[in-house]
Amino acid sequence: MPSLQTCAFIPYLSITDATTAVAFYTNVFGVAPYVLLSMPDGRVMHCEYRVGNARFFLSEELPEHGGTPSPASLAATSVAIHLYVDDCDAMIETMKDNGSTVLMEPADMFWGERFGRVRDPFGHEWGIATQLREMSPDEIQTAAGKMFADMSE
Repeated sequence: MPSLQTCAFIPYLSITDATTAVAFYTNVFGVAPYVLLSMPDGRVMHCEYRVGNARFFLSEELPEHGGTPSPASLAATSVAIHLYVDDCDAMIETMKDNGSTVLMEPADMFWGERFGRVRDPFGHEWGIATQLREMSPDEIQTAAGKMFADMSE
């Protein structure tokens, strides 16, 4: 089995109108693309963002090259990106101000995070979180059990 000591999981977003998406993510995250490669016709072939110690990639969906369909083409998404930030409420407000739809307003959650959800203008869903306190797996399980018990009353 290969060693996973140095692995990194990097979301790669497939987007319809990736040029507009580059402007959106640049504005929302306050950083310019680290790499931005365009096709001869001007469509985004590959874009890399480095935000804090995280990275994500995006490109136009490029079906003629076997690219992954975008949420706009599928009218759905099956993956949500969980993003940790210093201020969940501020990030959700920034994303909302830039055209995202708030799916869940920020709230303090039983697992020790302040958490909310948004769908960006390109159909990608983001869970935005700020860690409130470190919890062990046992503490989270106990808190979840209490929440489910309270719901059934």
